[in-house]
Amino acid sequence: MNTRLEASTGLQVASPRRMNVARSFTSGLPRPNNRDMARVLVVEDEPSIVTVVRYHLENAGFDGLFASDASHGWRLMVSDVPDVAVVDIGLPSDDGWGLLEKMRGDDRFKDVPAIVLTGRSASEVGQRIADLKCEYMGKPFAATALLSRIRHLIDGSGRHPDGVTPRSDSIRVELVSIGVVLLLDGYRIEGQVYLPPELGRFSDAWESVMRDHRHFVPVTDARVTTPDGSHAIAGPAFIEVRKEDVRAVFPMDVFPG
Repeated sequence: MNTRLEASTGLQVASPRRMNVARSFTSGLPRPNNRDMARVLVVEDEPSIVTVVRYHLENAGFDGLFASDASHGWRLMVSDVPDVAVVDIGLPSDDGWGLLEKMRGDDRFKDVPAIVLTGRSASEVGQRIADLKCEYMGKPFAATALLSRIRHLIDGSGRHPDGVTPRSDSIRVELVSIGVVLLLDGYRIEGQVYLPPELGRFSDAWESVMRDHRHFVPVTDARVTTPDGSHAIAGPAFIEVRKEDVRAVFPMDVFPG
């Protein structure tokens, strides 16, 4: 996927060299400064993971704080005092272990629940995670599973003040991954989008996505082709598609071909 394709199609590719991992889907909108939502600190340097996790956290009613390295993560820890921390241990420069040890050595943050993200097996890192009083989550992971773990930790920690929980109107939102085909002018995109399952019909669920405040639709495991699907152009793990450029959408299992 190149710059020319991005400019002409409205696709934005999540590349570590091209995308700031802290960029929000709601670019230009201020992050809430009040405590009407539980705060989750995510320290992760992989852009595609950050973007998908951010999308799910926002839809579940959490206030997400995002950092791409340990030093930035520590600054957010001190300034915002999150209710849960999600830390990748394979960070550039100082790794996530150092951040977690710093948290546990500080009386202000020693009891903040933390989830360790890692591609290493539980048998390799499990003891160290247990010693730091953290929970293990291996990569790759399902975003809905991470949300469930975060909710469990917040409910069991007693850290959040009365009334500070994910919004009651969205706490039960568990987005499901659905294969779709998006048709744009001159391009076709196959991939996974995340839709609310409580809307029974695909058309209703898609309409709810198109009406929300974001200007882009996130698509994972994407395949960009010519309109007839005969020639592959790119296969990014994650892209954002400008909503106004979508001409038609079909569930993958009913696409006419």
